[in-house]
Amino acid sequence: MPSDRAPQRLLVVAGEVSGDIHAANMLLRLKESVRAVEAFGIGGERLEAAGLDLVARTSELSHMGLVEVVRELPRLRRLMRRVVETAAVRRATLAVLVDSPDFNLRLAKRLSVIGVPVVLYVSPQLWAWRRRRVRTVRRVAREVLCILPFEVPFYEQHGVPAVFVGHPLVDDVQNDADDTAQQPNQRRLALLPGSRAMEVRQLLPAMLDAVQQLSAGLIEEVVLIAAPGMEPVIGEVLERTSPDRRIRVVTGSGRRRELAGAAVAWTASGTATLECALLGIPMVVGYRLHPYSYALAKVLVRVPHIALVNLIAGHRAVPELVQSAWRPDKLIAHTEQVLADRGEAQRAELRLVRERLGPPGASRRAAEEVARLMQ
Repeated sequence: MPSDRAPQRLLVVAGEVSGDIHAANMLLRLKESVRAVEAFGIGGERLEAAGLDLVARTSELSHMGLVEVVRELPRLRRLMRRVVETAAVRRATLAVLVDSPDFNLRLAKRLSVIGVPVVLYVSPQLWAWRRRRVRTVRRVAREVLCILPFEVPFYEQHGVPAVFVGHPLVDDVQNDADDTAQQPNQRRLALLPGSRAMEVRQLLPAMLDAVQQLSAGLIEEVVLIAAPGMEPVIGEVLERTSPDRRIRVVTGSGRRRELAGAAVAWTASGTATLECALLGIPMVVGYRLHPYSYALAKVLVRVPHIALVNLIAGHRAVPELVQSAWRPDKLIAHTEQVLADRGEAQRAELRLVRERLGPPGASRRAAEEVARLMQ
């Protein structure tokens, strides 16, 4: 039953496409239990459709790597001031900050100064690097809503209230179950070059070169799946090449159906790997940064794998090609290896990952925590 309480003003900030999806699903569930929620902040297409009054768009925060962020600092500072001023004027009851820790942890500090309590949804990956930031989280966050199972013990060790709500992508994929229930085309390859412009520019050229070298006997059809907002960037990269005639660009609501029909995927290392895992799609995972960003990351990052599926599995369940290893010959070699057994070995690993992501209902559980804290 919807609440009869006075309208609640909720600030939501989602700095990436995946965060926009997760936050939108949470907001929709929240509105089912809290009658009057005035939500405003930074979001993309999904949050806007869920009723978020946009102060700025997610694309204004989508950057990758330390060097790229440094270049954008003056503009990001102006954006942060605008968000804080809006939160003060509109008297936000609570702020839900989704992912994007470089921006959101700084924003959380400023919100705490003006008395706006903060919930972090989608944990900053402090378990991977820059662990000292957990002190900031302990100081500014009322609670962390975790979507990966190994995150809660980390926060508990550091005295931060944390709850595992499950991964919202489980709900998202389950909602599309009827649309994606199909036998994979054993000759279809899916390309998922990422949800950020820098990812696409770093990963897609090698994908396109590799497709040119792929035997038609191995792969007959290639679907290039554009994340929301990435169509112009993909178009820029395609204009600089002569794309293989087998490539078909897929956008909009049909992207998951096309992915579900693939025998194998080449994908960026983030949330797309979990989407492939939930759909049972074997994959080869890539990760590339600006060379200076990568040199810094090698010093700072403390995780044994770059793919989320491998971190959840606890071992190298899917192949990873990092920096210079992301090249056509290796992409083709790993693809041939995956397809040698029609992807069955990887699918067995991916079933374990799906189990560890938790049951359906993550967005509802996150909304329940937000509603409780708003009261």
